[in-house]
Amino acid sequence: MTELSLNEVESLAAKVSRGSGYSWGLAEEIGRGARHLAQGGFPWANALLALAKKVGSLQSPSPSQAERWRKRQSGTDSVASLCPVRTAALLIDDPTILQAGPLHLENVGVPLWIAGVLAASGAAGGFVVAWSNASALVDRQGVIPKAAGGAWLTPAADMRISPGAAPPTRPQPLLRALVADADLIALGSVASRVYVPASESSRAKGAGGGSVDDE
Repeated sequence: MTELSLNEVESLAAKVSRGSGYSWGLAEEIGRGARHLAQGGFPWANALLALAKKVGSLQSPSPSQAERWRKRQSGTDSVASLCPVRTAALLIDDPTILQAGPLHLENVGVPLWIAGVLAASGAAGGFVVAWSNASALVDRQGVIPKAAGGAWLTPAADMRISPGAAPPTRPQPLLRALVADADLIALGSVASRVYVPASESSRAKGAGGGSVDDE
């Protein structure tokens, strides 16, 4: 096992997300979300690997889907699972969808990331995010587990997001995160895709060690 600081968690998660194909903006949201999940004791590393493996098959929510959510109508545009990051980003950008009351989302991939990204946004108020037999309270201070039942890493599930208040006393947030060495190696492999290979031009401009002068 390797121990990481929360800053290291955030930085690694952002690089892994960018390496798996997300824009830098969304990658930074995922990095902050990973930090909140790590603070709450959630399996952020495994969830990040699952997200990186599935990203190519995840569907962004469509405008028509967002309109159905506003009207609290059911239905989906695709058999593909919804991308949890892009779905959470849409909910953050259009808070009226969440403010209208309990919201049902169908077939969300790696649903734990809905909780992480919503917490990272600092959204006002609190929400209970639930799927399968897992649920968590999300607010601007972080993510608090309510009931897990081993479902944090569910590949895809229908979800319900409803208003919720934080308990009078919160569990103490973790300050460090333990990661299995095999998971850390796998994450590092994805993160390495963001690194630009060295070239004579980049070395001449000061990248890396530069040219060596033995005189």
